[in-house]
Amino acid sequence: MNSVTDQKPSESNLISKSWSALVMLAFALPFLFGGSCFDIATPIEDFSTTTENALNDAIDALNNASADWQRILEELKEELPEQVQSTVRVEVANLVTRSIGQAGVELRCDIDFIRVRVRQAIERIKIKFIGGTPSPTEPSICQVVPLAVDRALVPGRINQIEFYGYDFDQASDLKVFHVRTNGRQNVTNQLDRPTHYAMTLKFGATGVQLDDRSVRFSLEWGGRTISTIAIIQPPTPVCQTRTERFQPGPVTFMPGHTRGDRDFKGHGPTINARVELLVNQRRISARVYMEAYESNPNNTLKRDYTTVRGSKVFPLYNAPSGFRINRVLGSSITTHRYRDSDHAKDSFNMGSGGLVKRFLYVGDTKGSEAGLRTQVDVTFNRLSIELVETGDCVAARTLMSLKKLNLIQSTTFQRLESSAVQELERAIQFIDIAPDSTN
Repeated sequence: MNSVTDQKPSESNLISKSWSALVMLAFALPFLFGGSCFDIATPIEDFSTTTENALNDAIDALNNASADWQRILEELKEELPEQVQSTVRVEVANLVTRSIGQAGVELRCDIDFIRVRVRQAIERIKIKFIGGTPSPTEPSICQVVPLAVDRALVPGRINQIEFYGYDFDQASDLKVFHVRTNGRQNVTNQLDRPTHYAMTLKFGATGVQLDDRSVRFSLEWGGRTISTIAIIQPPTPVCQTRTERFQPGPVTFMPGHTRGDRDFKGHGPTINARVELLVNQRRISARVYMEAYESNPNNTLKRDYTTVRGSKVFPLYNAPSGFRINRVLGSSITTHRYRDSDHAKDSFNMGSGGLVKRFLYVGDTKGSEAGLRTQVDVTFNRLSIELVETGDCVAARTLMSLKKLNLIQSTTFQRLESSAVQELERAIQFIDIAPDSTN
């Protein structure tokens, strides 16, 4: 005879059945609601993406020559998510403090220079955040006081040289040399750095001592000269001024794929481009920036967010032997923005008055293009370059500046005045013809 005995389900069986029910419910929900159950909520970006976007937005905003860099930095601080690494928050906060301090009257750097420097600093923060290694921070000189040293006034009226600029505290390889006719002496240990934007080099018994063999001071970083300060002696002549018209070759830049899939699918893209000159005493380079993002007709981001973005530095010109680049006449930056509407290449003539003559873009194409085809070709106008001799001489503009500041002996100035005037007249004549940039 068989009997049926009621048995109480075990705890493990109950748990197993509960999980089975949950799994079945998860599969059933999309059908019950007519689609994915996750469509009922707005997707939340992870904080890493939000941080990178905030940094990119700040970089893009600082591309505008009229941008308020202080406001952009403060907004960046507010936009960084709470979960962001503390190192990024600290770096941005430090950048705010450093930049506001550097904008003081004593810094003698113009606002546009500060804006560009702030943008470069944010780019370095972004590179580190996404796991890259930024290039070493190069110090920049905004002004040297005095521009040259009349030895006859040392140390009575001139007791030190003052350097104003950027990131002196982060430039471990920065050196200063006292150049003499019989060699040169490393006097970096005499360099005082009271702040990250100011340095002083003292003369006299406790500093650098000049004599009749002293020629100039040379400030060097990374094995190259970034600034020189002439020492005016009784036989020192005026430097020759020379002018050149130079035609840079065209360059092509393809930015990297940073977001979404690789197909713009006819949604724009909206394209932003910027070309700016990077000039020091030895060379001229151009930084080309391009961004293209999948967009709606009003230039807002399309949902797929396909994006390419990046920049690259192209060498354009090296100063000839015996000369340094004093300045480049004319515009040093060109920006452009438009929304692509087809699969053809798009050409835009910018005219002959600026840095760029023509932009030629590849935006959307048939198939995948982000990081594969989307690019910009840049054709330059001629550069008008003023060169100054680098021998044992003093520049004409420097002489005139010293005269205004009463930092040169009247007898020394009188000896050099006629030569200085001739060099300045030559430069003025060059300015009169420089705006003609036809090719």
